[in-house]
Amino acid sequence: NVDKLLEDMDSFGRKAFEDAGATDMWITQSVMAGDGVGEIFITSDWDSIDAAVSAPDDLRARPEFIDAMKNAGIETLRRSLVHIRAQKGTLDGKYGSLIVSAGAQQDQATIDANADAIWEHMKNGTTGLRWTQGIAAGALTGMYLTVSTSDSLDDLMSASTQMFADPDIQGRMAEMGFQLIQRSLFRRLA
Repeated sequence: NVDKLLEDMDSFGRKAFEDAGATDMWITQSVMAGDGVGEIFITSDWDSIDAAVSAPDDLRARPEFIDAMKNAGIETLRRSLVHIRAQKGTLDGKYGSLIVSAGAQQDQATIDANADAIWEHMKNGTTGLRWTQGIAAGALTGMYLTVSTSDSLDDLMSASTQMFADPDIQGRMAEMGFQLIQRSLFRRLA
């Protein structure tokens, strides 16, 4: 029950994440994602890996959190750790896109330069972009995960199409051996 989940997160869940050390938390639902459609994601930012790893036990130690999970029919399917490599703008749009890609490892200066070039296109259709890399993420370990948010998926996809068509961006992708693995679209719930 998504409504019950959102009610409980507003009531005490967000505070529980903050008490456990999260610096940000949001909830999304995949709407166009192949066999992952409908999945709910609770995403949180942490200042340390230790805090992120200990948080699930801290949260489950709270009886109201366990009850809320049961009442909403929540089942943990997977938990992943990603490293934020760069961010532009804010991730506060109503909708979003998650691109999973593979490619050669890049140093931070290259990632920052690529982020600047990509943002020049994407700022026209998104509120923000975040580039991450899977650290402990099952099959996504080592992969690049790029999240963009927007109040309009039409605007986001238009900016994305223009960005991917830019010869400079194509050259940057070729240099890293960029391979698009998948894209999913989501809506932000909280």
